[in-house]
Amino acid sequence: MGSSQPKLEGQETDESHYQVFVDDHFHYRDESHRYLDGKFPTYDGAVERCRAIVDSELEDAFKPGATAEELFEKYSLFGSDPFIKTPPGLRVDPPFSAWNYALERCEILARVSTVPKT
Repeated sequence: MGSSQPKLEGQETDESHYQVFVDDHFHYRDESHRYLDGKFPTYDGAVERCRAIVDSELEDAFKPGATAEELFEKYSLFGSDPFIKTPPGLRVDPPFSAWNYALERCEILARVSTVPKT
């Protein structure tokens, strides 16, 4: 797992947009592995991008027959952790949680893979 996205060094942040940053679970608390993935005029656009990042990670890591717990463990150890920085003065409650979204998606992926094909 892990993103193939390069770290965008020296890129200016835009305080007027919702910014999606991505941390790397494998390098927990090491901000040198954080990168700015994109800037979005709306919170919904930023959430959509975060979900796409998590979905891509989970789809790459998924093996048929894997349980939701196995998939989530792999994600939580090696996956990307996108988060949203809101513009100054704005607050979103509750904020987007990649972990919570990944938990939901792991359950769905594991359940769908165990459904017999007719």
